[in-house]
Amino acid sequence: MKYDAAVVGAGPAGSIAAQSLSTRGHSTVIIDPCDTKKVCAGVLTARYAGRYPVDENYIQRELKGIKLSFKGICGEISYRKAVEYSIDRDLFDSMNLAQALENGSELLKERVLSITEEGTGIKIQTNKNKYLADHVIIAAGVCELSQLFGGTKQYAYCTQQVISQEPGDHFEMELFPGGYSWKVPKKENVLSGTSSIKCYPDIPGEKGLIPVNGPVKRTYSRKMLLAGDAAGFVSPFDGEGIYYATRSGEIAAQVLSGAISGNNDLSEYEKCWKKEFDFLTPGKISRLLSSDIVLEAFVREIRDNEIFNKVVEDILTHESEKNKTKYILSLIKKLI
Repeated sequence: MKYDAAVVGAGPAGSIAAQSLSTRGHSTVIIDPCDTKKVCAGVLTARYAGRYPVDENYIQRELKGIKLSFKGICGEISYRKAVEYSIDRDLFDSMNLAQALENGSELLKERVLSITEEGTGIKIQTNKNKYLADHVIIAAGVCELSQLFGGTKQYAYCTQQVISQEPGDHFEMELFPGGYSWKVPKKENVLSGTSSIKCYPDIPGEKGLIPVNGPVKRTYSRKMLLAGDAAGFVSPFDGEGIYYATRSGEIAAQVLSGAISGNNDLSEYEKCWKKEFDFLTPGKISRLLSSDIVLEAFVREIRDNEIFNKVVEDILTHESEKNKTKYILSLIKKLI
């Protein structure tokens, strides 16, 4: 059998893309071994909650704000209107995948080894079999496969573990040059993690990679699209990833459906997401994360300056991406 579309990866980007394609009547297969856990803080941000329905089954705790710290200085942002959620990430992914399957997608619990163009279609070789598809969406996160096909090659090393600690109601982030640590309150304990651009932090726990420095140079080819982490869609400013994965999966499905119908080509994908997503450029964000002076001033202003505090809150919780980069850069310039 030859599928209209094969989606590599069963995370938010892959499941949403497959669900959308199947709903549009396209034969769709999701290929993922489903044997690994995602290293992720597991937070649905205000931007996500403002756009998508949230299911109480995977909610662990409602978050009322964020606490940022640097060298013992702590600034707290309590949300005035927005709300965020700490979730069970495994259950969140399982429910999204189940929805895709209910809408007609097929699931193959196999590991993709290679993807090659073959005639007018694409051959997908897994550890068990060979499959053919007209198009492919790579949504498998930071992995060797996505890197071979133009995916992000710049990433941070992350380690996380569950710790026995009374959960609060704020997401906590401790900044340090080149990375950060986080604590996310869950239902009965706390998920603690650390991210570094140098190497895996020397702490026990699950290990994984997250993209840094924003989107890759090109997120499409003649027959393939990159979505979610595979495309580098993670905000280096606030660590937002699930929203970008979900939305990029939707956009990828919309554009791919148009391509199958002959209404557009896949280059439309890049035009669409660039209209919505607004990321800091790699040089600017790396300077921000490597400067003790900027980091200390940033946290101190959040703590001491009410106006500054509210501006940062608006950036973190605003639904729209419009002017996000402009606001962030203007704040950094004031601190320097």
